[in-house]
Amino acid sequence: MAQYKYKLGFIGAGNMARAISSGLITQGLMNESDIIMGDVNKDITVGNIAVTDDMNIIFNECEYIILSIKPQVFASVSASLATVKAKAVISIMAGINSYAIKAALPINVAAIRVMPNTPCAVGKGMVVIADNDAGDEINAFVKSIFDTTGETLFLPETAFDAVTSVSGSGPAYVYYFIRSMIKGGMDGGLSEEASKALTLATFVGAAEMVKASSDTLDILIDRVCSKGGTTIQAVNCYDESNLDGIIREGIKRCFNRSAELSGISR
Repeated sequence: MAQYKYKLGFIGAGNMARAISSGLITQGLMNESDIIMGDVNKDITVGNIAVTDDMNIIFNECEYIILSIKPQVFASVSASLATVKAKAVISIMAGINSYAIKAALPINVAAIRVMPNTPCAVGKGMVVIADNDAGDEINAFVKSIFDTTGETLFLPETAFDAVTSVSGSGPAYVYYFIRSMIKGGMDGGLSEEASKALTLATFVGAAEMVKASSDTLDILIDRVCSKGGTTIQAVNCYDESNLDGIIREGIKRCFNRSAELSGISR
């Protein structure tokens, strides 16, 4: 049985790698000494986590490896992955499917594709793990890693373009609507600080209501709207402008672009 110096190694020490490692340490799943990061810039600091520009250390001395590089960098790294001695390589790269990763690895090394989103940085992420044949032990460990950053869900990899269009890219849609609500409050005379506080609290509260309620979203909307009241004026405006269709069209375009980057035509 292989002996590993590190439990987890990262190839790439960017924001998502930092968010994941922070969650692992904060929640006590690992110590800093259990983790190493490989990056072309060996002089960066990530707390007391070891950082190296020698990827052979990552390939040879880590039980698990997370590929946290941009997809366009994968081609330059893939040839070296044939020497990996880890139990599994976990990819958080967009657009690179698990088959392409598996093809670069030794036959006994599992390849697992994962789609996180940026709220992982504050422990409120949504992480989707692709169904795979790596076995219960490896999958339980992978899930435990990402449980420290938010919620986790297993789905078929064929769903990943849809996942990208909803949760992967979705935070930007929410930020967009938040920005517009803040501006709307300011148009009504609120300070930016007050409008931001009201908007953020409203988003958090509404999301918690949806999670806690067994009612449909249509019912929840109707409960805020009184006939002839104030809320219905805004909702009618959104309906007249086909905001629902605009949002869904944006998600569709994101989906199509994800499929294009994955080499799939729709």
